[in-house]
Amino acid sequence: MAMPALKFELESPVEERVAVLEANIEHIRSDMSDVKTDIRKLNEKVDGVDQRLAAKTDGVEQRLTAKIDGVDQKLTAKIDGVEQRLTAKIEGVEQKLTAKIEDVDQRLTAKIDGVDQKLTAKIDTVDQKLTTRVDALKDALASHAVSMEKAFSALKVGRALDRVWWLLMSAALLGIMARAFKWI
Repeated sequence: MAMPALKFELESPVEERVAVLEANIEHIRSDMSDVKTDIRKLNEKVDGVDQRLAAKTDGVEQRLTAKIDGVDQKLTAKIDGVEQRLTAKIEGVEQKLTAKIEDVDQRLTAKIDGVDQKLTAKIDTVDQKLTTRVDALKDALASHAVSMEKAFSALKVGRALDRVWWLLMSAALLGIMARAFKWI
């Protein structure tokens, strides 16, 4: 089915559209000039605020620096005084404790030497007693080992006879079983 051709119509003439665009451009230009004027005013205000803040910052910096320097001097003097007092106390305590340690060292060394001598004597006595007992036990074990060796040799002969007896019994049992199953 055929369709009729569409008619091409211009929406609006080009000149009208250009005129509308020119009017819009004029509005944009006037707005831009207003914005430029406002920016110039703001630049002047910002420069003024910047100068005032810079002056205030410099003043505050100078006052705080002076205060910090004063506090630093006071605290440094206090710290130096405390350091001197504590150093003197530490040296006194060190001398006192060193003397006590040396005294305790001497007393304990004397006690340890005495205990060492007593224990050495006791250990020597116990060593002698145990040595005699171990020697006696060694002799007893040697004689017992000889008697055990004799008993084992008698057992070996008995064990050989037992083995022969078990072989004969096993052979007889196997012979009976062979006859029962009629293998022989």
